[in-house]
Amino acid sequence: MSGVLIIKPLAVVLAPSLPGSGQANLLTADPNEAWIAPSTAAVTMDIDMGASVSIDSFYLGYTNAAASATWAIARATGLGTGLTSIRAAAPMRSADSEGPRHHCFARLPAPISSRYFRLTLTQAGTAPLYAGALVLGRAFEKHREYGAGRTPIDTSTREDLPGGGFAISEGVVKSQFAFSFVDLTEAETGQLWAIKKDRGVTRPVLVVEDVDLSSGLNDAIHYGVFERFQAYERLDPAATRWAGSVLDWA
Repeated sequence: MSGVLIIKPLAVVLAPSLPGSGQANLLTADPNEAWIAPSTAAVTMDIDMGASVSIDSFYLGYTNAAASATWAIARATGLGTGLTSIRAAAPMRSADSEGPRHHCFARLPAPISSRYFRLTLTQAGTAPLYAGALVLGRAFEKHREYGAGRTPIDTSTREDLPGGGFAISEGVVKSQFAFSFVDLTEAETGQLWAIKKDRGVTRPVLVVEDVDLSSGLNDAIHYGVFERFQAYERLDPAATRWAGSVLDWA
């Protein structure tokens, strides 16, 4: 079982030749601003990171990926040129994802350094693919202690009426995920501090509970913001405890 993965999204420059509409929406924080492919045909998404970066995690979120949809990942020496496969075609989403929006996440066995990458997306469905979030980055990984976990958050409001009924304003139900690390080394504490200092509680972050889950992976992927910060606690010279939580973006 893998640990909790925390990924700070790196700056991305998409190729201007990406087909479809709303290409710039993939670069915004709001996943409800979506890119839509022009058809159900396979699409190549060329990515320029601006400079060579070391990454191991790829995320395409809030999609309508069909059950049979696949994606493949390659690095390149230029924008769409000199391609070398780093992940063969595989299902985009977990088979048991209930939807209607599906998260697609891939982690490489080891970090890859490159400036350019290509995603080949094959929808294989009846509707053109759409996606609301794109993240590339390098995961911080650490096993969490038992306790805490996932909580449903209902953004609806309810007022109890004198007659016994309810006045209800419908919202959405989303997730909050809480976790605690209990044996962080000094180096790991520094890495986590840098991520939290960079993201604050308003900039998006990607958290995966356990990428090795055999079921329920879609709900274990959280694109959102850190909910609040707590002070870390030093248990002994070689172990630091630090709790945190993230709120999903619905």
